[in-house]
Amino acid sequence: MKLKVLGATAFSLMLSLFLISCGATEDDSIEPDTVNAQALISTEYVSEVSDADSSVSNASEAKSFEDDPWNKVYQLDMPSLYSQITEVNDAENFEGSWEATNCLSAVSGSLNITNQTSKGFHVEGDFLYGYRTGTLSGEAYFVSPNMAICSQNDIEDSTSDGYMVLYLENDSLYVNSDPGVGSMGMSVSPNNEYTKGEPVYKNGDNLNKTFTQEELDNILKLVGDEVYKYPFLECTNNFIVDSSEKALDSGVSCKYVQCYFSDMPENYTAILASDGRIYIELHSYSEDYFFTNDSDWTSNKMPEVK
Repeated sequence: MKLKVLGATAFSLMLSLFLISCGATEDDSIEPDTVNAQALISTEYVSEVSDADSSVSNASEAKSFEDDPWNKVYQLDMPSLYSQITEVNDAENFEGSWEATNCLSAVSGSLNITNQTSKGFHVEGDFLYGYRTGTLSGEAYFVSPNMAICSQNDIEDSTSDGYMVLYLENDSLYVNSDPGVGSMGMSVSPNNEYTKGEPVYKNGDNLNKTFTQEELDNILKLVGDEVYKYPFLECTNNFIVDSSEKALDSGVSCKYVQCYFSDMPENYTAILASDGRIYIELHSYSEDYFFTNDSDWTSNKMPEVK
């Protein structure tokens, strides 16, 4: 028996058209004093300890912290850095097409950098948070051979005051900006690691990691083509998926799957029992669904698990 609370609608989001990939590497080709930006790295990260072994451990952690490109970016005093704009004749090559990497495919973006000179370059970008989008277009200016910065006045249609830093290290581009730089939808941001190579999704293999092919075939048969494509596949391929082993109240073991993403309305919960029973509750942008192949189940709610 199949129970369906609300039928599917013709509504379909353009999420999959915008969901861009994400991947990359790490190194440290710029020293903090190169930028002279009021201490790139916080010296308060390591506390003094008397135990010798602890001191060695903390020193190792401090080096790891300092070597992390993100910490070099996030510890910057961007207003101070902006005052240090200068011409750089030996700047690294920022030009090219960059894709967000090492992120969820639902929180990604792309940058296109052109017209690089000794002063800086032109940057344009498109960004994504779920199905919300953002754009920016403007000029960034060098403060070192591998770092550039811009303010809200350098970027078209910025909605509030702020800055954006672009830091190049070992073929990866790290971007950090204040909210409101550019024209951004709610929660949308250019903040990401970017690569010119093949981007990597943190959730890129959700489907195969979570379900067997037999389970997918059974879900497709149960929910039908339309709901299987959206929201089931869209959510699975682009959002966060948690899977764990639980048991129904009857004691039958089951796979318990939850797929969600922050404040997006699309999500689902699925229970795949070891005896073949399936219960799945899905939410699209505008509809709610419940399906089961359990002929004895008369509720339109998910069964309890423990």
